[in-house]
Amino acid sequence: MKKKEINKYLYVNILLAVIIMIYFIIINFVYKKIEKESMILGLKILSGIVLSLGIIFLEIAYKKDSGKLGIYAIEILVLAGFTLSIEYVVESQKFNFQSYIVISSYVFSIYYILKTIVLYTKERREYLKTLSDVREIVDIKPTKKESEKRNK
Repeated sequence: MKKKEINKYLYVNILLAVIIMIYFIIINFVYKKIEKESMILGLKILSGIVLSLGIIFLEIAYKKDSGKLGIYAIEILVLAGFTLSIEYVVESQKFNFQSYIVISSYVFSIYYILKTIVLYTKERREYLKTLSDVREIVDIKPTKKESEKRNK
């Protein structure tokens, strides 16, 4: 990959982390403003929308045969499943809803930041390998020399 492509890919991951933080902030804000029954219905609808978006991305990734887009689609599907399970986990484990949402947003963001760091390191290492042509110049295979007797 070229350096610009690496940076673009990293910026996309950081942008996704910010979008997911905003997503959870909106859920937390809406929780304060509306009643519980409406919130549960809203989470189900939101989960359906995110699930549809994930399926669309999965189909596009399959059509384009893009692994990166496929990974994004799987991450969106995980977010949809997580959104659907929020109310169940909060009720069954007796968590505070707002604290659970804040911690969840941190977990998703930390995942994207760690993913960005790992991908940057990997892509940077591959990019630096392409800059050096020492391997092409130097023959890596050692040659074996057979010993010869000296005549005195």
